[in-house]
Parts: sequence; C-alpha cells; structure tokens
Amino acid sequence: MTAAVQLKPSAFNVKLRHEGRHLAFNSIVAHSLEMSEAQARVFNDALDEVAQSGSCKDEALLRCLYALGFVVPADHDELAVQRAVFQATKASTETLRFTIAPTMACNLHCSYCFQQDFAPCKTMRLDIERGIIEFARRKLEGCKTLVVQWFGGEPLLRYKRIVAMTEAFQRVCAERGVNYYAEILTNGVLLTPEIIANLPKLAVKAIQIPLDGDVDTYARRKGVSRERAQAYHDVLVNHMHALVDATGSVTIRINVDRENPAAGYDVVRMFKRKGCVDPRIDFRLGFLNNRDGIVDCIPHDCLSDVEFSDTEAEFRRFLVEQGYRVYGEPGPRKFPCSAPLRNNFTIDPTGRIGKCVPVIGTDESVFSCIYPDDIARTMRETSISNAPYSDFDPYGSVCRNCELLPVCLGSCPRSHAPEHSVICPLKQGLAKTLAFYRLHG
Repeated sequence: MTAAVQLKPSAFNVKLRHEGRHLAFNSIVAHSLEMSEAQARVFNDALDEVAQSGSCKDEALLRCLYALGFVVPADHDELAVQRAVFQATKASTETLRFTIAPTMACNLHCSYCFQQDFAPCKTMRLDIERGIIEFARRKLEGCKTLVVQWFGGEPLLRYKRIVAMTEAFQRVCAERGVNYYAEILTNGVLLTPEIIANLPKLAVKAIQIPLDGDVDTYARRKGVSRERAQAYHDVLVNHMHALVDATGSVTIRINVDRENPAAGYDVVRMFKRKGCVDPRIDFRLGFLNNRDGIVDCIPHDCLSDVEFSDTEAEFRRFLVEQGYRVYGEPGPRKFPCSAPLRNNFTIDPTGRIGKCVPVIGTDESVFSCIYPDDIARTMRETSISNAPYSDFDPYGSVCRNCELLPVCLGSCPRSHAPEHSVICPLKQGLAKTLAFYRLHG
C-alpha cells in the first residue's frame, strides 16, 4: 500500500457492542478488534475519513486498518471477488463427494428424528452398490480426492457392506491416483472395540454421534430401556480415547430444547470424570427446530433463536472451564453446505441421487438414479447444468447486502426456497461469540 492508493471501508465490516466495549469484525479475513469508547471513536472517525477522502491523515492507523482488512482499495469490488470465489468453488471437480445411506433402517426411535415416518427397512441392493462403485470410477476422472460420508438410517446396521464398499472405493482411488477418506454420522450404539480398531483401515477421519444428555434423558429420547442406555454410555465413555485416536475427530452433538437445557453439561461431565479431555473432541449443541420444513412438527418445546444463542454461549464458557477446546469460531467459509457443489451427490438405499443430505431418502432434491446396467445414463443425468441448488448464489440472494455473508454464505440453501424464510443464526449472539473467541480462540 502506498500513499497514492485510494481506499474505502470494507463492505464486510461489522460493528457491535458487548458489555460496554466496542467490537469490530471483518468477515472476509475474520479479524476482530475490541475497543474502549475512546478507541472506537478513533476507529470510526478513521473509517469515515477513508470513506470521504479515500485516505486517512494518521498513516500508521491506516496501515493497520488495511492490514486487518477493514479498508480495501477503492477500485476493489469485494462482492464480485467473493462471488467469483464461491462460483469457482461450486464448479470445482477436484473433490468428488458422496453421502451414502446404505440403509434407512434404524435401531433407535429418536423423538425428534426427521426420518421417523419414512418407509421401513429400505436397504441397498448389491447391484446398486456395484453401480455406485462404477459411478465413482467414472466420475473420478480428473479428480484429486473422493470423500464418502456414511449416513442413514443407521449406517452401522450395514457395517459389512460399508467395509466392502470402502475396499472397492480404495481400489478405484488407487487406480486413479486420487486420495480417499470417509466420515460417518452414527448413533454409535453398534460401535464395538473391533469396529473402532478398524476405522483407520476404512479411512474414517471424522465421526459424529448424538448424545442428548444423561442416561435417563437418553433413554427417554431414544426410545430405549434405561439398562440399554446405561450400557451404551459405558461403552462410549470407556472407548472414547480409542475412538479419537482411530479417527482424529469426534463430534458429540447434544440436541437441546427447553426440556433438557442441562444436557450438554451432563455429557461433558461424564467424559471428564473418566479423564477424557482431548482437543480432538468437539462438543456442540444441536438446535432442535422445524423452520426449514424438513418435518412438520418436532414434538419438543423448542428454544427460540435468542434462547439457543444464550444457551450456546453459556455452554462455551463451561467447556473452557472443563479444559476442552471450543470449536465454531466465526470465519469465512468456502460453501454453506455441500448441496450447491457440482461434484456432490447423495445416494439413498434405492440408488436415487440427490443433493441435500437432510432429505436423503425422500423425493426432495432427487434428480437422477444409479442404473446398475446403464451407468452411462447416470453419468449423463448427473452432468446436467440445472441440478438442484446449482443456481444457488448467496451473493445474489436476499443475503447479498449482509456484512456477515462470507461467514455463513446464506446458511441453508433450502431456506431460500419461496415457501421458507431465511433466518440468520449467526447474528444471534454474535457480539458474545466474538468476545468469547477473542479470549479463548
């Protein structure tokens, strides 16, 4: 930067107040400042001066603002650049992503599950499995990485088929010279020491498990006996060290509402008592709500956006006190979810191909199918330019003027459908979140 360069304030500056202090945050570079009243006046006056004249008399301050992203060259179209980056990410074929549900069957009866009304016992046939492997082999032409997320239903009900498909994927990737890794979302009930020990061989690099409170709460919400709930808690706690070492990343999702606000604390204390404090464990609260229309009704007394934000803020502080790493610091994202990505596909047990993970197993977002005897047709249908969510562009949406857009990218693409409404979860409690990560990030 030279004195001759004309500057302007970034379009992605956010100004907030928290407990008498001023906060400033730039959502492209994720830099934040915490200031006193006097410091905030200097900061705001400098930005006003830059907006009016393209520069600032205090050159040292100007250099700092430039380095932190709060001011940018006057001819720099930040919105156009960020939009181009998103479009390039969306169109990229470097990574092929599959979310595969080998079965829609489940061994639990979660009271809030959006799949509870699905037709039972949909399980993938062997010819569909073979078709998926061939589909992957053809789609991997020119790719660098294949990522498979095992979903369900409960995917571990088909553990042997996961093993077989993984071995096939790994052979194809070796032939193509591309990388392979997997993730799994599981209720964890079927995890055994043998399965955990085999996860590295299956290249599972991340696992997410819902655990909604103490034994009594879990039994009630999962529809199982207390004895079964206790046995599962014991297995999970006693083998968490091995699970973390096997995968490198374990997310424990605790779904909360007004009926179980202390659930997160109960779960964390359970692991803490066993001495399981590892920075690779991500404890996070899950927000039960039906605003995205995935189900018509969740039979729980759901928290409001503000209530959940406050609950989450308190839980973060508790995690720090207990010695755990706290994930979720606001920062720029490459994509809001995998749905808009050209090379992303969900595949349900019948072979239907879609784009949106939460609605897997339904007709929504389905636009093709695995045709075991005609994979060429599958290739043609999945190469169309108007696949579901292919036109999603947060920088052209109702969120386009939001200073936080690089951080959330419009949130869930489904919420931008005409029958839904966009509610920004990021704005709720943002000041508290930024202040927290300034201390503990």
